[in-house]
Amino acid sequence: MEAETAPIPRPRRKGRRGQRGSIIHRGDGWTIVFRAPDGKQKWQGGFRTKDDAQDALGVILKAVRDNRYVESKHVEFRKFCDDWMSRSKSRLKPKTWLSYRSALNIHILPRFGDWPLNDISRSAVKHFFDDLLGRQDLSRKFVRNVLVLLHRIFEEAIDSEIAATNPAHRIKLPSPESESVDHGDVNLPGVPKPDEVVRTFGKLPLTHQVLIWMGAVTGLRRGELLGLFWDDIDFIRCTVQVRRSLQRISKKLLSEGHFRGVERVEESGLALLGLKSRRARRTVEMPAYLASLLVDLRKNQASTKFVFQDDIGRPLDPDQLYAVLHTAQDAAKVDHFGLHGLRHLYCSLLVNSGAPVKDAQARLGHASATTTLDIYAHAISEDGRKFSAAVEAAFSSVSNLLAETNPGQEVREVVN
Repeated sequence: MEAETAPIPRPRRKGRRGQRGSIIHRGDGWTIVFRAPDGKQKWQGGFRTKDDAQDALGVILKAVRDNRYVESKHVEFRKFCDDWMSRSKSRLKPKTWLSYRSALNIHILPRFGDWPLNDISRSAVKHFFDDLLGRQDLSRKFVRNVLVLLHRIFEEAIDSEIAATNPAHRIKLPSPESESVDHGDVNLPGVPKPDEVVRTFGKLPLTHQVLIWMGAVTGLRRGELLGLFWDDIDFIRCTVQVRRSLQRISKKLLSEGHFRGVERVEESGLALLGLKSRRARRTVEMPAYLASLLVDLRKNQASTKFVFQDDIGRPLDPDQLYAVLHTAQDAAKVDHFGLHGLRHLYCSLLVNSGAPVKDAQARLGHASATTTLDIYAHAISEDGRKFSAAVEAAFSSVSNLLAETNPGQEVREVVN
């Protein structure tokens, strides 16, 4: 008797890895259905379109797979924002914190403040930003910044295990209007021409002369200029190191002392702050005439700390600069411009001198994130000095006017 042959088992179909969830059309909206890590089925509705629901489901399923899923909790949005803003003082710079508070109080909290945090849907967020984009008094860049803030708040809620999803995730906004200056054209509002800089230069006291000349031939920001110490000026190598920024901040905020990395200047409303990122820390070549002006400036100053100081050695107040600058511009019969206009002028002159864009970005503090301080130091080369001299040479067409407005001032080579 022959033994029975055992049947060959069919190969098992491999199960799909992880769950897929479901999307259901209910009434005027869409609902997602999924299983939490404990196996319980969850329903979450309020999505205006199928794509919105699909995006939210994808985020939740990824959180489940990565063991990051948390049950939604009933927390009022305003309460969470108040707590987060209080905690974030130790991580944010004062002006960033103030801008966040302003955006919250004026735009976000009036819409969502009384909502439970987890009742704010992607659809509600999209409607909110559609309304902001429809306002003529708000730029698209500002609206985009509000979106970044709202996205950050929900990410904080997820990290705090209060929310499971971020309804501001992957919200698409139109590209912001270009607010940058065409670097091939300096004949734009707020951007002076070289001869206007020189004519203004002739109507200013020495300290402000050096200030606007340095802004024009180095491209430093206002706060970076005012935060310069004499130790940052290297007369041997003819360079300027940019390490900090001087800003005016609410005395109340400074007195509370919650902000990290902020050094208050005596009991004033002025404070020294670190720069926003490593890329903003840079070394810029200093052309010969600027070095000459700095030598003259240092001779009779009351303090050896700040490059730009008043008669008793205090740093110049950023809020009081423009009264002096605009008075000189009126006397010189030129349109008003500020230090940021000088930064745009510098950029256009630098590019027109033949400097590659990446070199221009490095000198403006917009280098790639991989650039380090060592690379910046290495970048002080013959090419760097050539670009620096070329920018200052752009003012040579008005050298006679410069001599007339600053009689007796000789352009001396500080470095042999």
